[in-house]
Amino acid sequence: MSAKYGDWTRGEDEALLNILGGVEVARNILKGTVKVVTEVISNIVNAFTVLVDETLSVEEAIKLGNFGWVNDDITSKTFPKLKDGKKGDKEVAIFHFGKDISSEDAIALMDKAGFKPATIWDLLGLAVKEPNLQGKFPVVALGSVCVLFGKRLAPCLREDGGRRELYLNWFVGDWDGHYRFAGVRK
Repeated sequence: MSAKYGDWTRGEDEALLNILGGVEVARNILKGTVKVVTEVISNIVNAFTVLVDETLSVEEAIKLGNFGWVNDDITSKTFPKLKDGKKGDKEVAIFHFGKDISSEDAIALMDKAGFKPATIWDLLGLAVKEPNLQGKFPVVALGSVCVLFGKRLAPCLREDGGRRELYLNWFVGDWDGHYRFAGVRK
């Protein structure tokens, strides 16, 4: 039998375990590896509940974003409509690592925190819900990658000269420390 602290519930226990990454991670925290988990979770700087509509084509989703400029290569050809797309709320977290980082390392750190990289549909839902966010910093979705001219590219939100933009940037190589990465709860 466990003690009850205030109004703490078993459901809250389970939610905390999920956030930390499961029972084994929690056991490792108790064994003294809390520093690693704390560093991973501290990379989450914002979290939002976002309506994501994967039933739309990329072009339809872009129209909802009301962008001032969109890269001409962001189309249904480069990001095909999902066959099993769903519409619903998702938890989207914004990760900031505060240093130059590769796409692979950013994905691995999101994974440790219980998130997967956002797709272009998640990113577009975020742009609709939080239109001023990209004015603060660029946001990348590493979960949708297209290949153009033999190079892998990921969709990004940014603001340039007061204009909201949706563009593509290189997946390979390091992202500057000012970039943020959108992740979705697994």
